[in-house]
Amino acid sequence: DSSSVVSSVSSVSDGLPRVANNTTNTTMMLLYALLIMLTRIDTTVASWVDPSSQLIPSRLITTSLIDGTEYDLVMSDEFETDGRGFADGEDSVWTALDKSDDDMSAAGGGSLHFYNSSHASTSNGFLNVSTTTEKTTWTGFNPFKQAFVDLEKDYKSAMVNSWNKFCFTGGIVEIDAILPGEPNTAGLWPAMWILGNLGRATYEGSTNGIWPWSYDTCDRRLQHAQHVSGCSDVNHYGLNARRGRGSTEIDILELMPGEKGWLPSTFPKIQRPYGAMTLQVAPGVEKNRPQSGSVPVRVGNDGTNGFPPTEPQSWYEGLGFGSNTSMNPFFYGTYLGETKPEEPTHRTKKEAFQADAVGAMFQLTKAHFERVHTYRMEWQPGKGGRIDWFVSTEGGRERPGVKKKEVNKGDEEEEEENTVNKRHKEPVKPSGFDPASKVLPQTSSKWTHAFSIEDESLSGLQGSQVPAEPSYLIFNTAVSSTWGFPYDTPDTCKKCYSCFDPDCACAIPPGFCESLKNGKTSMLIDSVRVYQAKDDDAHVGNKHTVGCDPIGYPTREFIEGHESLYMRPIPFTDKHALLPLKSGGGKCTSDDDCGEGVCTKEADLSFWSKSSNTVCNCGKSGYMGSFCKTKIYGDDEPGAYDYELNTSWFFKRISIPYIPVELAGFLVALVAGFIGAFVVTLKKKKISGGTYRGVAGNEMTPQFNKARRALHR
Repeated sequence: DSSSVVSSVSSVSDGLPRVANNTTNTTMMLLYALLIMLTRIDTTVASWVDPSSQLIPSRLITTSLIDGTEYDLVMSDEFETDGRGFADGEDSVWTALDKSDDDMSAAGGGSLHFYNSSHASTSNGFLNVSTTTEKTTWTGFNPFKQAFVDLEKDYKSAMVNSWNKFCFTGGIVEIDAILPGEPNTAGLWPAMWILGNLGRATYEGSTNGIWPWSYDTCDRRLQHAQHVSGCSDVNHYGLNARRGRGSTEIDILELMPGEKGWLPSTFPKIQRPYGAMTLQVAPGVEKNRPQSGSVPVRVGNDGTNGFPPTEPQSWYEGLGFGSNTSMNPFFYGTYLGETKPEEPTHRTKKEAFQADAVGAMFQLTKAHFERVHTYRMEWQPGKGGRIDWFVSTEGGRERPGVKKKEVNKGDEEEEEENTVNKRHKEPVKPSGFDPASKVLPQTSSKWTHAFSIEDESLSGLQGSQVPAEPSYLIFNTAVSSTWGFPYDTPDTCKKCYSCFDPDCACAIPPGFCESLKNGKTSMLIDSVRVYQAKDDDAHVGNKHTVGCDPIGYPTREFIEGHESLYMRPIPFTDKHALLPLKSGGGKCTSDDDCGEGVCTKEADLSFWSKSSNTVCNCGKSGYMGSFCKTKIYGDDEPGAYDYELNTSWFFKRISIPYIPVELAGFLVALVAGFIGAFVVTLKKKKISGGTYRGVAGNEMTPQFNKARRALHR
């Protein structure tokens, strides 16, 4: 009981003799009292659910469109608070990057943007991921020239992610979003996706040999390529022995806008804009791969027809495609080959490997750029699991600040043409459809079941599995010369991409620069929600978990042991991969500037400060960030590392609150008084002049008195 402890301290400290006689007990009482006064258990660390979500009961539960059972909301962000910032240290869930998206590797160079945290903010109830034509220049190290050089990017954009903060394994993800740009203007590359926590997006040192492995078999031939292999009898840094690990990528949606026109080898016919839904996984198919631009050839040629004999092409069977969804014949994966000696990320010939992109193309319409639609993924992780992609058939609220246009008959016909199969309930295989795939029935009027991958498709071909890694959410918009930009340009065309240089126009998609000026090039995220099963026995695959460091798939020790791989290179001077979370400190003029905190004189927050400036003080509000606008979140359960150390999870949840100057002065005086009394007592107990003043003479033994007299003769 804290009141009894404080009263005991008061009764003891009002007289020094009593302190002297009860030094040990008093010391413990004072320390305990100070612990109570200076610390508190942080009850705000409870879950990842936005309080705004709790106001609407229907948001707290959803029903799986696959197994029909109920799932509970375990994480959400409604982005209702305007003016939130996402720079490193500002948010307990999200981090917006401040770095170039160019890794200086031989495979890089296509990115044209610099990620800037200022391009991610909240307004009108949306997370706004914006892209502009602003130029960024800096001095960086060029490994090919082995020198520091001036670098620049022509565009600024944003990537917001929850790496090493919020992770989950399995469940249902729903993202309400309005897509950026114009549907028929190429150039932007927006994406909503998840990535395994062992790899940090755009930090190639962390993903080398890690992305996108999902392979738990000991294969000596592939052991060098998969850096955390199932062949390892002892895995260090807290990893489990004989468990293959990786950082698998699941793209909930990647947007490809561009000029109209039916694309070849798509069944049913798809045209731009479309959304790519993809699982990127390794190991990939090495021989007889499908050719880019055509569907897999399932039947070989024996040569009797006069053509050279060919073997059937190897690709995944049993994939499910819904209405207005085709297999993606334009991207079957990436070969990660041997790197050049001077590249910053090294990969030997033995470490080279093939990764596969198992994907679909979903037909989008103008409505997806004008109104909120929900993009849903149901993920049952691990062996026996599956992944299913859905898109809502009806739109929600409109993009703010954009005037409504009259809908002409041509637009209506185009919309109908692009959604003609959306509500067919019976599977219908279009002509040219991959015979080894299946058409998904459409059983809901609210959802289009677009794409499905079952674990048997993966394990049956390459032995890989549906990802089981703790994964984090990512929202970003890239600008790349390899995505929607002109593929073939005349030799006379200058290879540049600036909207401000007329000579670059031939290398930039028509209308792209103009589209960046109309205020519609922001991807707007209305909300993100993650649900997990009430009953893990009701679904296939592994158990659902929340946390970046689950016991079965830990990541914390590995990341801390290789932290430099997760940090920005020179010229940045990062000391850690993530900055500590801020608790106030933003300049303010009134409480209105400070969200859930208060505007306070800086001198009141520091005993030593004499500043007259006013800053936000979050105090015990349960909110953090420079302006106290972000709720403090955290995992409900300790992770693998916390279980190992037992107490670390408890002490992580202890925080030091704001201490007023008066209380601080009192505590200093109290401690000083205690120390002074303790020193005085020690002096009184000291042997001096042959008399021991601390013990009565009759308490001394005859032997002691005899020795004392002999000593002082």
